[in-house]
Amino acid sequence: MMTYIKHIPVLIFLLLTAAPGQAQSPSTPQAEKLFKGIWVDKKTTRHLEISFENGYATIIDWTSKLQKRESGDIYKAFLRNGKLVMPEDTEFHAPYSEIISKNNTLIYLTKPIITKKTSRWDKQIFTRSSKL
Repeated sequence: MMTYIKHIPVLIFLLLTAAPGQAQSPSTPQAEKLFKGIWVDKKTTRHLEISFENGYATIIDWTSKLQKRESGDIYKAFLRNGKLVMPEDTEFHAPYSEIISKNNTLIYLTKPIITKKTSRWDKQIFTRSSKL
């Protein structure tokens, strides 16, 4: 019994250092400045409204030609490595997606579920909307 007891501090240390870190990082003022607001792809009239709360981003996604903001889809995204990440959701058939801020635009990358084994990404560019 004493042999096991003397190894407990080592086991606790190993468990604590081997535990994975948070999968998400809390939003920062810099991230909010880059992503927060209403964005539009003028070619497709697709809009994104991004807001932050409780360490994640809420994204409302709608196409103004076909629907109003109130009937748009709502997604949750996490800030990881300077980009917004939306994990794949197989229950609702939502693909893995990332949103990157670059030169006052958003680059919305989607990994199609069908082509999961290839490196192809769908890409859409958004600019800040003047409408609030």
